Amino acid sequence: MTRAIVCLGACVIAFAIAFAGWHASPASYDFLALYSSARLVATGHAADVADRDAILRVEHETRPERTLFLNNPNPPALSLVLAPLGALPFDVAYVLMLALLVAALAASAFLLAPLAPPGPRAWLFPFAMLAPASLIALVQGQTTPLVLLAIAASLRVAPRRSGLLVAAVAFRPQLLPIFAVVALVDRERRWPFVAGVTAIALVSLALIGPSGLPGYVDLVTSSAGELRPVDIGLPSLVRRVLGGDAFVNLTVSAALMVIGAVAVMRLPRDTRVPAATAWSVLASPHALMHDGVIAYPAVAAVSRDTRGAAMWVGAGIGASIVQQAGLPVAALYLLALAIFTLRR
Repeated sequence: MTRAIVCLGACVIAFAIAFAGWHASPASYDFLALYSSARLVATGHAADVADRDAILRVEHETRPERTLFLNNPNPPALSLVLAPLGALPFDVAYVLMLALLVAALAASAFLLAPLAPPGPRAWLFPFAMLAPASLIALVQGQTTPLVLLAIAASLRVAPRRSGLLVAAVAFRPQLLPIFAVVALVDRERRWPFVAGVTAIALVSLALIGPSGLPGYVDLVTSSAGELRPVDIGLPSLVRRVLGGDAFVNLTVSAALMVIGAVAVMRLPRDTRVPAATAWSVLASPHALMHDGVIAYPAVAAVSRDTRGAAMWVGAGIGASIVQQAGLPVAALYLLALAIFTLRR
């Protein structure tokens, strides 16, 4: 009973903090872009979800103070999934999305619990709900908690269903390559994974049509070329320290993905997906703070006792806070996490 009260309390606190943060400036957060694209689909303008002018128009209509384009480089299929929210008033849509994201984080924490010994589990649920990465994902109304739920669920089902669930990472395509290697080399996961990714690609193409592909490529490439203070991937850190353009960013990312894929494939089959979560965020060419939730399975996997869990949780929270203050240390935390996932 006490544990249930603590868990419920953590969910309520996470919801309240996120709603208060979003309500202070609703035009500033990613949900506006996600909602605007979903609204285009809901109002019969699906082909425009790859058109930055159309997205900006809906963003401005929804929140008149929004005059600069807020990008949504996610696969257009995501806008179809979110179309029911796009049919609702903006404020109502965010509250429903927030409730869904809080539930997804809570469910993920329960599903990931077996990765850690019984002792550390008490640390991991509050961390999953209240860590900076979680709160930022909730405030932003981002879909990463839903992708995390698919990954967590993939660890608790048969391999064929697991492959289909891992395919949900395609909704964050910059994180997909290492997961793809893990799924494709597994005979039972392979074809469900291919079917899932193919479905997302075909639905996206059907929505925007061939004529919309240049617009979508523009959304993706402009996103990949960004360099923000809150980028947490190692390629962004290398680019920030050594200089360079988007090409350098993508080159470093590709090299890290190859290294990560080779390293992860040396692990036993049942530990590859948790390890892939850390390596995928580390190697991503464009990973923001909310993408950090994807690495939670790796945190659970390396938390081998209560002391270890406290260390990883504390270090992760500290790195997130320091990163938000302007010192790019989150990539170093992810690097350590990725390396420790390789310990058998």
